[in-house]
Amino acid sequence: MRMQISFQFVKQKLLKLNLFKSIPRSVDETILQKQRYQTRLYLVLLLMSLIILIFSVFDQSHTISVTVNSPSVTRFTELYDQYPFTLDCPCSQTSLEYNQFIFNITPQYHEICRSEFISSRWIELQFIESPVRVFFTNDIRYQSRMHFQLLSTLCRIAQQTVNDSLQSFYRTKLITNRVITNSSFQAQVNSILEQFKRTVLGSYQRALELIQASPEVNQLVVPLNSDFVSTGDIYNNKVFSLKPAKHVLYYRPSCMGPHNMCLCYVLFPNECVLETIIRKGRLTKKIPGMYQTIFPLRSVLLSTLECFYNDTCLSYITREINSVVSPTNFSTLNLSLLSIDESPYDRINILANKLFIQNWSNQSLYESYFNQCYPLTCQYTYESQFNIIYIITSIIGLLGGLHTVLQLVTRYTVKLSYKIWAKITFRRRNNTMPTGETASVRTGKGINANY
Repeated sequence: MRMQISFQFVKQKLLKLNLFKSIPRSVDETILQKQRYQTRLYLVLLLMSLIILIFSVFDQSHTISVTVNSPSVTRFTELYDQYPFTLDCPCSQTSLEYNQFIFNITPQYHEICRSEFISSRWIELQFIESPVRVFFTNDIRYQSRMHFQLLSTLCRIAQQTVNDSLQSFYRTKLITNRVITNSSFQAQVNSILEQFKRTVLGSYQRALELIQASPEVNQLVVPLNSDFVSTGDIYNNKVFSLKPAKHVLYYRPSCMGPHNMCLCYVLFPNECVLETIIRKGRLTKKIPGMYQTIFPLRSVLLSTLECFYNDTCLSYITREINSVVSPTNFSTLNLSLLSIDESPYDRINILANKLFIQNWSNQSLYESYFNQCYPLTCQYTYESQFNIIYIITSIIGLLGGLHTVLQLVTRYTVKLSYKIWAKITFRRRNNTMPTGETASVRTGKGINANY
């Protein structure tokens, strides 16, 4: 019973609900009824509009933009994992020197460049004087000093080239407008380092080629290529001249036959390449891997280090050292220190073309790069299908305009409806009145007639 009373009360309230009361309030029941109709139509249209709006907002995806201030490297990584395509973190410092995030670039040089064989202890050895009266320039006792001085110089120039290039490299700047990820950073650092290695290597190779070409172009005469035969007599006041001596290249297998002798001439294109030896009377001991050519640098580059990896071979040389004035305790090079792609039989030219470097090591810190870049803000966007705050704010934002539109629509709709209804009523009355009058007149005539 109470619920029924409550229902009737609510029903009466709704029937009398008027949201468009005139000012001042009207007491005319016709006007009040119009306002109630307008209110009912307004509420129906408003409810329908709200339902449509809610469904359209629910179904519509929208872009949400978020700004993070002063993110840490950890926070940046988390954001990138979640929003890799929209995350944008501008650097506050766009120009960074390499030394701010790349450290300790260290080449590991071939063992020969760290050994005693390029030290003064070995280079300045005093050998036992040869009993042979003939002077052989390809004898280790005469070739050794210049050979290993040049080898030492090659190592030193390689190291100096790397050190000078590193100083310039560390001052080079990386231009970075936005923070890059750790993986992109490592890839870029690797690319930078590979480019640096190619540049340093190219610089050293060009210098080496220039040094090799200089004595050949200028036809310089040095002790080890001054092998000439005199064609004059200085004691009889005759013209004294020299002509290059010729050698038989017995070390070539194809030149061992009596009728197939290969000749070479000093300072001529068919370069003489002689194996380094130890000559004792009629006994000749070859030093494997060591050669002498017209030009000393060429001799070094054509030679290998195989003898210095072998105890027996090294002992052939150390036995010729004058132990009274020079040390004799030298150790061979360590085979285990060779890299995978190296061999004891590699020519020094191959090692020199790699700057005598076996591998590189470096340290690059992404955190250092990030801290130097120092992004003040990070922004990212994402698409959202459902956001209660967005829905509420969107509906509230639309309600003001919707209220105005519905108010106008309902007002004119009710007015138009009343006008149409008035016309319909008027027509009905016009159609009804003539019929009634005719009937009344006819009835009266009949009465009168009867009467």
